[in-house]
Amino acid sequence: MQNRTLSLTVISLFASLTSIGAFIKIPLPVIPFTLQILFVFLAGCLLGSKKGMMSQLLYVGIGLIGIPVFASGGGPEYVLKPTFGYLIGFIIAAYVIGSIVEKTKKPELKNFIFANVIGLIIVYILGITYVYISLNTWLDSSISFKDVLMMGLVYSIGQDLLLAVFGGVLAVRLHSHFAKARENEKKVAA
Repeated sequence: MQNRTLSLTVISLFASLTSIGAFIKIPLPVIPFTLQILFVFLAGCLLGSKKGMMSQLLYVGIGLIGIPVFASGGGPEYVLKPTFGYLIGFIIAAYVIGSIVEKTKKPELKNFIFANVIGLIIVYILGITYVYISLNTWLDSSISFKDVLMMGLVYSIGQDLLLAVFGGVLAVRLHSHFAKARENEKKVAA
Protein backbone atom coordinates (compact mmCIF):
# COMPACT_ATOMS: atom_id res chain seq x y z
CA MET A 1 0.00 0.00 0.00
CA GLN A 2 2.80 2.45 0.88
CA ASN A 3 4.54 1.55 -2.38
CA ARG A 4 1.47 2.59 -4.37
CA THR A 5 0.99 5.72 -2.26
CA LEU A 6 4.60 6.78 -2.84
CA SER A 7 4.26 6.15 -6.58
CA LEU A 8 1.09 8.24 -6.81
CA THR A 9 2.73 10.97 -4.75
CA VAL A 10 5.83 11.33 -6.93
CA ILE A 11 3.77 11.12 -10.13
CA SER A 12 1.47 13.88 -8.84
CA LEU A 13 4.46 15.91 -7.65
CA PHE A 14 6.04 15.97 -11.10
CA ALA A 15 2.70 16.73 -12.79
CA SER A 16 2.41 19.69 -10.40
CA LEU A 17 5.99 20.82 -11.02
CA THR A 18 5.42 20.73 -14.78
CA SER A 19 2.30 22.84 -14.24
CA ILE A 20 4.24 25.36 -12.16
CA GLY A 21 6.92 25.43 -14.86
CA ALA A 22 4.26 26.51 -17.37
CA PHE A 23 3.77 29.75 -15.47
CA ILE A 24 7.46 30.60 -15.23
CA LYS A 25 7.75 31.94 -18.76
CA ILE A 26 9.38 34.40 -21.08
CA PRO A 27 6.95 35.41 -23.85
CA LEU A 28 8.31 34.80 -27.34
CA PRO A 29 6.44 34.89 -30.67
CA VAL A 30 4.03 31.89 -31.01
CA ILE A 31 5.89 29.57 -28.59
CA PRO A 32 6.66 30.96 -25.10
CA PHE A 33 9.81 29.84 -23.30
CA THR A 34 8.84 28.06 -20.06
CA LEU A 35 10.49 25.85 -17.46
CA GLN A 36 8.11 22.96 -18.18
CA ILE A 37 10.76 21.05 -20.11
CA LEU A 38 13.06 21.06 -17.06
CA PHE A 39 10.46 19.12 -15.10
CA VAL A 40 9.91 16.74 -18.02
CA PHE A 41 13.65 16.04 -17.94
CA LEU A 42 13.60 15.47 -14.19
CA ALA A 43 10.48 13.29 -14.34
CA GLY A 44 12.18 10.94 -16.79
CA CYS A 45 15.55 10.98 -15.02
CA LEU A 46 14.26 10.53 -11.48
CA LEU A 47 11.01 8.58 -11.83
CA GLY A 48 11.96 6.29 -14.70
CA SER A 49 10.13 5.60 -17.93
CA LYS A 50 6.69 4.56 -16.72
CA LYS A 51 6.24 6.91 -13.77
CA GLY A 52 7.84 9.79 -15.68
CA MET A 53 5.44 9.24 -18.56
CA MET A 54 2.50 8.89 -16.16
CA SER A 55 3.36 12.22 -14.53
CA GLN A 56 3.19 13.95 -17.90
CA LEU A 57 0.01 12.10 -18.89
CA LEU A 58 -1.54 13.31 -15.64
CA TYR A 59 -0.41 16.87 -16.36
CA VAL A 60 -1.86 16.85 -19.88
CA GLY A 61 -5.04 15.10 -18.72
CA ILE A 62 -5.66 17.67 -15.98
CA GLY A 63 -5.22 20.46 -18.51
CA LEU A 64 -7.52 18.87 -21.06
CA ILE A 65 -10.37 18.51 -18.57
CA GLY A 66 -10.31 22.27 -18.12
CA ILE A 67 -7.96 23.12 -15.28
CA PRO A 68 -5.73 25.95 -16.59
CA VAL A 69 -2.34 24.31 -16.04
CA PHE A 70 -0.92 24.91 -19.52
CA ALA A 71 1.10 27.99 -20.47
CA SER A 72 -1.99 29.44 -22.21
CA GLY A 73 -4.87 27.99 -20.18
CA GLY A 74 -6.57 24.61 -20.48
CA GLY A 75 -9.62 22.74 -21.71
CA PRO A 76 -10.33 20.19 -24.44
CA GLU A 77 -10.02 22.86 -27.14
CA TYR A 78 -6.32 23.11 -26.27
CA VAL A 79 -5.66 20.29 -28.75
CA LEU A 80 -6.31 22.89 -31.46
CA LYS A 81 -3.61 25.25 -30.19
CA PRO A 82 -0.38 25.20 -32.20
CA THR A 83 1.70 24.37 -29.12
CA PHE A 84 -0.22 21.21 -28.15
CA GLY A 85 2.33 19.06 -29.98
CA TYR A 86 4.92 20.05 -27.39
CA LEU A 87 2.67 18.60 -24.68
CA ILE A 88 2.41 15.32 -26.59
CA GLY A 89 6.19 15.46 -26.83
CA PHE A 90 6.47 15.83 -23.04
CA ILE A 91 4.74 12.48 -22.52
CA ILE A 92 6.91 10.59 -25.00
CA ALA A 93 10.11 12.39 -23.96
CA ALA A 94 9.64 11.54 -20.27
CA TYR A 95 9.25 7.87 -21.22
CA VAL A 96 12.29 7.85 -23.51
CA ILE A 97 14.46 9.76 -21.02
CA GLY A 98 13.48 7.31 -18.30
CA SER A 99 14.20 4.35 -20.57
CA ILE A 100 17.67 5.64 -21.42
CA VAL A 101 18.50 6.30 -17.76
CA GLU A 102 17.19 2.85 -16.75
CA LYS A 103 19.53 1.22 -19.28
CA THR A 104 22.65 3.02 -18.07
CA LYS A 105 24.90 1.19 -15.64
CA LYS A 106 25.79 4.24 -13.56
CA PRO A 107 23.82 7.42 -12.99
CA GLU A 108 26.43 9.83 -14.39
CA LEU A 109 26.03 13.40 -15.58
CA LYS A 110 26.82 12.54 -19.22
CA ASN A 111 24.08 9.88 -19.25
CA PHE A 112 21.48 12.26 -17.84
CA ILE A 113 22.44 15.03 -20.27
CA PHE A 114 22.38 12.59 -23.20
CA ALA A 115 18.92 11.33 -22.19
CA ASN A 116 17.66 14.91 -21.77
CA VAL A 117 18.95 15.97 -25.19
CA ILE A 118 17.26 12.97 -26.83
CA GLY A 119 14.06 13.90 -24.98
CA LEU A 120 14.42 17.51 -26.14
CA ILE A 121 14.78 16.35 -29.75
CA ILE A 122 11.56 14.36 -29.41
CA VAL A 123 9.71 17.36 -27.95
CA TYR A 124 10.98 19.61 -30.75
CA ILE A 125 10.11 17.16 -33.54
CA LEU A 126 6.55 16.68 -32.28
CA GLY A 127 6.09 20.31 -31.27
CA ILE A 128 7.37 21.91 -34.46
CA THR A 129 5.51 19.43 -36.66
CA TYR A 130 2.26 20.14 -34.78
CA VAL A 131 2.79 23.91 -35.04
CA TYR A 132 3.32 23.61 -38.80
CA ILE A 133 0.29 21.37 -39.34
CA SER A 134 -2.02 23.46 -37.13
CA LEU A 135 -1.02 26.77 -38.67
CA ASN A 136 -1.37 25.48 -42.22
CA THR A 137 -4.64 23.56 -41.75
CA TRP A 138 -7.22 24.46 -39.11
CA LEU A 139 -5.74 27.88 -38.27
CA ASP A 140 -5.55 28.72 -41.99
CA SER A 141 -2.23 30.58 -41.82
CA SER A 142 0.02 29.88 -44.74
CA ILE A 143 3.50 29.61 -43.25
CA SER A 144 6.58 27.80 -44.48
CA PHE A 145 8.25 25.04 -42.53
CA LYS A 146 11.41 27.18 -42.48
CA ASP A 147 9.52 29.96 -40.69
CA VAL A 148 8.07 27.47 -38.20
CA LEU A 149 11.60 26.17 -37.55
CA MET A 150 12.74 29.74 -36.87
CA MET A 151 9.89 30.28 -34.40
CA GLY A 152 9.98 26.87 -32.76
CA LEU A 153 13.65 26.00 -32.75
CA VAL A 154 16.03 28.88 -33.27
CA TYR A 155 14.51 31.16 -30.63
CA SER A 156 14.55 28.60 -27.84
CA ILE A 157 17.06 25.82 -28.53
CA GLY A 158 19.87 27.54 -26.63
CA GLN A 159 17.85 27.94 -23.45
CA ASP A 160 16.44 24.44 -23.69
CA LEU A 161 19.90 22.91 -24.14
CA LEU A 162 21.03 24.79 -21.03
CA LEU A 163 18.00 23.38 -19.21
CA ALA A 164 18.95 19.88 -20.44
CA VAL A 165 22.39 20.31 -18.85
CA PHE A 166 20.94 21.89 -15.70
CA GLY A 167 18.39 19.06 -15.49
CA GLY A 168 21.26 16.58 -15.76
CA VAL A 169 23.12 18.29 -12.92
CA LEU A 170 20.00 18.26 -10.74
CA ALA A 171 19.32 14.62 -11.64
CA VAL A 172 22.82 13.59 -10.53
CA ARG A 173 22.25 15.31 -7.20
CA LEU A 174 18.71 13.98 -6.67
CA HIS A 175 18.95 10.50 -8.20
CA SER A 176 20.35 8.91 -5.05
CA HIS A 177 17.45 10.30 -2.99
CA PHE A 178 14.93 8.78 -5.36
CA ALA A 179 16.92 5.53 -5.42
CA LYS A 180 16.78 5.42 -1.61
CA ALA A 181 13.02 5.95 -1.74
CA ARG A 182 12.74 3.03 -4.17
CA GLU A 183 14.85 0.86 -1.82
CA ASN A 184 12.61 1.84 1.09
CA GLU A 185 9.56 0.88 -0.97
CA LYS A 186 11.00 -2.59 -1.47
CA LYS A 187 11.81 -2.98 2.24
CA VAL A 188 8.30 -1.90 3.26
CA ALA A 189 6.72 -4.25 0.72
CA ALA A 190 8.80 -7.22 1.93
